[in-house]
Amino acid sequence: MAIVPRLTTAAACRVARIDRDRLNEHIAAGRFPCAPETIPGRARLFDPDDMIALWLFREFMEDGLDAARAGQMACKIAQAARDYPDATAIAFVEDYFDGRGGTALPADRIPPVSEWDTFTIGGSDIRKVTTYRVGKLRKMIAHYTEKERAVIGERDE
Repeated sequence: MAIVPRLTTAAACRVARIDRDRLNEHIAAGRFPCAPETIPGRARLFDPDDMIALWLFREFMEDGLDAARAGQMACKIAQAARDYPDATAIAFVEDYFDGRGGTALPADRIPPVSEWDTFTIGGSDIRKVTTYRVGKLRKMIAHYTEKERAVIGERDE
C-alpha cells in the first residue's frame, strides 16, 4: 500500500499559496470547517484531499467569495473528491431555495441542462452548476507536494 503524503500546515500553506497566519485565523473562526483535526502541541497534517479543500478555499477567496462561503464550498467539493476518488470532475450544485448551501457530487451524475426541469437533488431544483476539474487539481497538488518534499532542511518555524 502506498504511503499517502501528508504536509504540515506550514508546508501545506506553501503548496496552496495561502498565508499561514490568515489560515489559522480562518480555522479558529470556523470559516474553514474541514481543516484536519489536531491537538495542542501537534502539527496539523494535510493529506491530498485536505489539500484540495485548502487550494480551493484560497482560490474562492481570490475570486471574491467571503471566507465562510469559500470554506463551505471548498469543504463540500473536497469531501466529494474524497468520497469519489476516481472522479475527474466534481460539480457543485446550487438550488433556488438554499442559496448558501449546495451539494457536491461527481460531474457525470449531473444530467444535461435539457433534463433539469425534471431532475432534483435532495428534493430541490437545480439553479446553477459549477464544475471543478479535481483530477487536474490532484496532479498539481501532487507535483507541488513533491517539490516541497524535495527541500532538505528546516523550513518551518
